[in-house]
Amino acid sequence: MTQAFKKTIIGSLISYAFISLIILVSNERDVMSMIGLTGLFLGVLFFFGGLILSIPKTTREIGKGLLLSSGIIFLIGVSVCSFFQSHTSFH
Repeated sequence: MTQAFKKTIIGSLISYAFISLIILVSNERDVMSMIGLTGLFLGVLFFFGGLILSIPKTTREIGKGLLLSSGIIFLIGVSVCSFFQSHTSFH
């Protein structure tokens, strides 16, 4: 297993653990918006952090891991938000 893959797994697990913690703390009406906003914030944070860390040669593997983690967060976040929107009724 490469170092970038290990960093990707760690970054993704940290972000989803943080989202799970927010789900447990917030009430039911705010959960969907909190999941989306937290995923968006962490994805953007990981993306720009990964871009910055990919420039120096010493932290390139960490940067790759963060970039891949942000891609996974955005991919799963978009699918979850699409699923929530399709099964929500505003009656």
